[in-house]
Amino acid sequence: MNKERLFTWQKITSFFQSSNTLHRYQLYSNEDYLQLPIELISPLSKNTLACESGPDVGLVDIARHQKKGILKVNNSIKVAGQHNWQIPNEQFACGLSTSLYDHNPFTGEINGEPIADCFAICAQENNAILSIADGVNWGYKARLAARCAIHGAMGCLNQQLFEKKLNTTKDIFERINAAIDAAQQLILDNEGSLTTLTISIICPSNRRWIVCSAIIGDSNAFVYSRKQKSVYELTQGSRDLNNERDMRSPGGALGMTMNEKGDLSNLTYSLMEIEQGDFVFLTTDGISDNCDPCVSGSAASIKTPLLVRKSSNSISEVPPMLMTAYERHSHSLRRMYLTIADNEEQLNALDVCNRLLQYVIRLTDEQRHTIEQGVRENEGVQGSARNQFEIEMRNKVGKIPGKLDHASIVVYQVR
Repeated sequence: MNKERLFTWQKITSFFQSSNTLHRYQLYSNEDYLQLPIELISPLSKNTLACESGPDVGLVDIARHQKKGILKVNNSIKVAGQHNWQIPNEQFACGLSTSLYDHNPFTGEINGEPIADCFAICAQENNAILSIADGVNWGYKARLAARCAIHGAMGCLNQQLFEKKLNTTKDIFERINAAIDAAQQLILDNEGSLTTLTISIICPSNRRWIVCSAIIGDSNAFVYSRKQKSVYELTQGSRDLNNERDMRSPGGALGMTMNEKGDLSNLTYSLMEIEQGDFVFLTTDGISDNCDPCVSGSAASIKTPLLVRKSSNSISEVPPMLMTAYERHSHSLRRMYLTIADNEEQLNALDVCNRLLQYVIRLTDEQRHTIEQGVRENEGVQGSARNQFEIEMRNKVGKIPGKLDHASIVVYQVR
């Protein structure tokens, strides 16, 4: 073999060769997935063991004119690559959603309906696809955008991940990129509004496990490791951890934006090696923001030390701890770990869902009670008196721990 042909062959083999430089639980992230380490992956099984989308029917209902109630589903028709999106497995693959908003004490209706989040999971024998979306603001258009994003992404991935053999994590990221484009196009086709989108794919790599992720917006992805007694964030590269984040802005979104490809200003790809037995979970900000110590009332931002959330039941006069943005991030992950931590008992995917949702429900209970009591006491108030009541209520609730929102989570345990 001449030198020129030998050099060409060396370049080809080095391209497909695993980098062998990954350190377990170290996050590798970049705005360009081509800048991430390239790892070899094992052949992906396409035998589906569990599959779910929600809340309600989730990605199945993408009708332009969204209605109240739950769509009757025909499981004989394949939707986004699967016949049935209601076969979760509480041991290793499932998701849950709830609303943290207050109930109207007179009508019983929940503020902020419908839940504008959507999640989906497909678990195969040796891999899994997780995705979650949070429709921006309230209403049926926001829910439609979230459902279209998940429908488009999962349909694309269920096809492209298994139609031919993939060799490296670069191949996985190429499919994730295609899934983002498919999500955006379906939102535009069906006239949805705006939504976040986060995707994580867990795949085998020669007796190791690698999770490849991408985020647009502020629906974050995490790993819970019992062995390391830690929660790691897979999506933290999408923002500057040393600067305060505006929780009212998602940072990026798909849908009806000035750019036909969506607002991809914080689109970030990431790679992490994890272990068998770890739990990968994606959440909307209704969960992640409520784990922030400044939202939960256990601390205050060093930049705004006078803005302190405090329960009316608290008798402590000790000033709250002041935290930097990075300290808030670290304490948020610790809060998640303490909420999930299993004390060596058997833990399954449904347990992770329930523990995090129960935490945020309890945290925001006082806000809901305060609003509902205020509405009861001010029944029939109109005009300027009504405006004054609403201003006072916003100020009062803003000083109570917690953040009212829609809260969703989808979980997979690496098997």
